[in-house]
Amino acid sequence: MGNFNVFINTLQGFIRTFVYANFWVAGAVWGLTRFSEELFSYSGTSIAVLNAAATLVIYGFARLFEGPAAKDGMSRISQWREKMPKTAFLSMGLGAAAILFELIRINEAALTGHYVLAGAFALLYPLPFILKKKGGGLRSIPGLKLILIALVWAYVTAVIPALRADVDWHWPFIERFLWTAALTIPFDIRDAELDDNSIRTLPHLVGSKNSVWAANMLLWMSYLILVNYFAVPWIPLMGLYLFFATVVINSHPKMGDLYYSFLIEGLPFLLLGLWHLLPYL
Repeated sequence: MGNFNVFINTLQGFIRTFVYANFWVAGAVWGLTRFSEELFSYSGTSIAVLNAAATLVIYGFARLFEGPAAKDGMSRISQWREKMPKTAFLSMGLGAAAILFELIRINEAALTGHYVLAGAFALLYPLPFILKKKGGGLRSIPGLKLILIALVWAYVTAVIPALRADVDWHWPFIERFLWTAALTIPFDIRDAELDDNSIRTLPHLVGSKNSVWAANMLLWMSYLILVNYFAVPWIPLMGLYLFFATVVINSHPKMGDLYYSFLIEGLPFLLLGLWHLLPYL
């Protein structure tokens, strides 16, 4: 039993390091980008690794200024970052190096402009000296947190792949915005009691229960677009979306940090997995 407990603790430590250093969410962005490229039947050079690398940098930068889940006055991510600062900065350094490598490898001048635009919004979001009198950062604007996250994710994982595949980007953008917003709301529910008073997220404005209903509404609107516009088979997709909806409904501030940072952030892998399984269903 003692050896088993040591194994479990070691495994949890590894998972938390992988998650807190943003490798897991970077992988999720990779998966969501690949899902888009598959959906658009794009056969050119993938930007999934580039998006994943950018996520390492952006999320690492944002977490220098805030942590998402609190325990004894400090988030677990903040506690981990204090104990392992070199690992946190190493992931950002690896991400920056990978961005440079991928931009050179793909060699498309237009991509740089796309990522400068998306990165500017993402990097300005947490900076405390932006709108300092209102609390600091773009996050101090009520309701902007949810919209900004959904916008950036939709832009880099749907709009840019659509433009490169030479398909209309409007419906891909709407679908991805709805899906990302729906799965961001549980994080806002978790953080509602922990965010600074200047940060007014959806649960602050309408309450946690109404936020869960709103998340499910956005989620199923995303489902309808995938079925009706992209012709994804509705029965297997419904099964997956029922699981997504269950995860959203079970969101609660008392759920463990890995429920959010591992399970919810890992849901894009299921979308990509379902896409590859469809020929066999």
